[in-house]
Amino acid sequence: MAEMIYTHIEPKKKYSGFYHNQNTWDKTDEYKKLAADIKANGFKFPILGYCTDGVWSETKCGHQRIAIALDLKINNIPAILYSIHRKTGFKGTPITGIDAIVKICGESIKSEPVYQSVVGAIKNIRARNNYPPDPLKN
Repeated sequence: MAEMIYTHIEPKKKYSGFYHNQNTWDKTDEYKKLAADIKANGFKFPILGYCTDGVWSETKCGHQRIAIALDLKINNIPAILYSIHRKTGFKGTPITGIDAIVKICGESIKSEPVYQSVVGAIKNIRARNNYPPDPLKN
């Protein structure tokens, strides 16, 4: 059965495409600015990851935030994890719709890239699992 949860995870190098591709990515001014903000204020928004049965498959949104957490030695970051056909293998608060994301993260998440990625993941889960009509459609 499909699942989407909100939790906190320990960042790992294998979760971050930034570290995987570190020879081709530079730590840009944007990266440095985000790192300074996270160091001062913590994480404002969760990363989004696809995983099944406890195995991390792909970071959908938040590569730089994972890399920054590793650089700053932060060992606990907010995450929204999902699996299309099975359980994620992680424990957390179940998410059944986009309203839950807004409730957890606040209205300001709507202007962040992770929001559109989560909306897409919810639609994908519902479409592939014959869930009731999608309330996210306009």
